[in-house]
Amino acid sequence: MRKRLVALGLAVCLPILGGCFDVEQAMKLQKDLSGTAAFSMTVNMEPMVLFMVRMQREMAGKKGEPTAAEIAQARKEFLASKTSTKEDPAQQKAEMEKSLPPGVKLLESSVKDEGLKVVAHFVFGFDHISKLSQIQFPKKEGADQQPGQKNPFDQPFSGLQVKDEGGTLLLTMETTNPVAEQKEQAAGMNLSPEMKQQMEDAFKGLRVAFKIDAPFQVVEQNATRKEGQTLVWEYDLKSLEKMTPEQLAQGVRVRFKK
Repeated sequence: MRKRLVALGLAVCLPILGGCFDVEQAMKLQKDLSGTAAFSMTVNMEPMVLFMVRMQREMAGKKGEPTAAEIAQARKEFLASKTSTKEDPAQQKAEMEKSLPPGVKLLESSVKDEGLKVVAHFVFGFDHISKLSQIQFPKKEGADQQPGQKNPFDQPFSGLQVKDEGGTLLLTMETTNPVAEQKEQAAGMNLSPEMKQQMEDAFKGLRVAFKIDAPFQVVEQNATRKEGQTLVWEYDLKSLEKMTPEQLAQGVRVRFKK
């Protein structure tokens, strides 16, 4: 009975968003610090379906991998319980534009609900980079705000700071681990090695990336790689978990010569 309660508790704590995140933020700066910024997020819930059906089998005392029929049934049940993100695109765009801070315009907007996969893409134009941190996606009325049920990217450029140092500009931004809260909750549970491995499998496709293209000379930076003149910070679950709170707080750090 206790094993069943632990498994059910874990399934409740891991949100629908706790599947496979792929998030990318890409920014193109001009010399006057205006520019464009893109935010793209794909959430694939297929790993969560597999996690849930494995939990159900374990609670029933079954061994081995789930059958194709069991996975198909789990998909059906999962989709039936999932809150739909299908809304009128024009209404979505109007709500987003209304919520934007002065100096920021919505250039592109799309949200596609493909059943077990949700793909969102937004492109913003801004008159100054400092305005990006003020962007906040409008919350749905009556949306569940219980722990583990919130979108970690409600503010896509949260923590972005730009400091004018006279001859240089210092840009920093916090790196978000979208499954940190769920991992913390699960860590407090007495999970079997099998459950821990299954949880890791559900999150193993996680990817978070930030890109910046700017017309300035780079004095120093901590990017994970470069693509031409574009600086790229890219992390998976393992690299995020190795980062200290201080490293996460300044995950993106670059100093430009003005």
